[in-house]
Amino acid sequence: MTRFGEKLRSSLFRRTALTVAAGLIVFQLASGTAIFFNILLPLAHRSADDLAALLVLSARTWVELPAATRPDFEAELKLSHGLDLTEAPVSAGDEAGHHPYLNFLRAALAVRLDSASTLRVSETADGVFHADIPMANRVLRFSFSRDLLPQRPAYALAWSFAAGLLVTLVLAWLLARRITAPVARLAEAARQIGSGERPPRLPESGERELAGLAQIFNQTASQLAARRENQSTLLAGVSHDLRSPLGRIKMALGMLDDACASPLIARMERDVAEMEALIGAQLELARAEEREVAQATDIDTLLAELIEAAEAQSPGHTRLRADPPACHAEIAALALKRILANLLDNALRYAGPGRLELVRRRYSWGLLIGVRDRGPGIPAAQREAVFRPFFRLDPSRNRATGGSGLGLAIARQLATTQGWNIAVKSRVGGGASVWLAIPL
Repeated sequence: MTRFGEKLRSSLFRRTALTVAAGLIVFQLASGTAIFFNILLPLAHRSADDLAALLVLSARTWVELPAATRPDFEAELKLSHGLDLTEAPVSAGDEAGHHPYLNFLRAALAVRLDSASTLRVSETADGVFHADIPMANRVLRFSFSRDLLPQRPAYALAWSFAAGLLVTLVLAWLLARRITAPVARLAEAARQIGSGERPPRLPESGERELAGLAQIFNQTASQLAARRENQSTLLAGVSHDLRSPLGRIKMALGMLDDACASPLIARMERDVAEMEALIGAQLELARAEEREVAQATDIDTLLAELIEAAEAQSPGHTRLRADPPACHAEIAALALKRILANLLDNALRYAGPGRLELVRRRYSWGLLIGVRDRGPGIPAAQREAVFRPFFRLDPSRNRATGGSGLGLAIARQLATTQGWNIAVKSRVGGGASVWLAIPL
């Protein structure tokens, strides 16, 4: 996945997933709250009320029975309802346990008993619940375990919410992926077109809107590829058709100059040479849109050759600074050489007599190669404009003194086609630095 594709995926995917998940979670909370207050809580109150009715009825029955039959009643109560009935001393105060059901039970008992002041509902350390019910000047203790109680409503709600949350997250992830995957493929194909490649056709299937978008993109990609081929053919034809008469004119001017030397003939020869250079630069700019296949390259040897050529043009003004160890990489060597040659030529032409450095640095993510000079520098407002074709910092310069204005444009186009980045930075102490970042 490319960096642009990852950025698109992280933003659109995350936003879609969060939106879907948030909506479903809000729905889960709303439905869970409605179920809790309208179903679970009333059921818990109803269960507590039924148990309270059983306890009060059992207490009154026990009081009214003869003493001899009470043990049989207690045994039947234990067997049928899981309640242990004993007579306890009079207790004072209320001590409700932390189980929510005990609070419901106490409230239900208080409604059914007149002497609620001596009512006591508690839980001991062994997990047994006790309900002390005053009846006929006695206190009857009903003991029962947790197994007798219904499930806690909060537990049921928590389990329901956990299951709903898990389903929500999985559904949000699947839906977001289904939406963003075609967009990511579209972004990758667009990046390949921008780099001069011809991407494979996108599948024209799936949802109607996405299928229509893929169909339009495939048609546009085919049209762009056809235009690029036509442009290359046209430029090659124009180059041949222009250079042939220019060559004849140049030959004729050379014969005239041998016959009778003239300043006008010399000027015409310079104009012809300038036209040939401009045609060559235009063709080089057009070819810069063709992506080059990477190959194993000795980077430092390539840089040393460029410095050697620059030294021949301006002896004693250039040097190479490369951090050890030696650098080898799979890279588009011809494109790299053309970019750096243009940068060095541009610096030698405009930076003045100051020292010029070609710097190579290796990082974990790739290479950083820079051309640094001590010239007048480039204003911050024009650091992007210098990469436009035919742009000149000094409009008064003509092509004879200021070049064709295509050197940096060709360098930028070559870098973009290969997936590299190139930018101008200011240099501490004066001058400019043009850096080429090459991810490996």
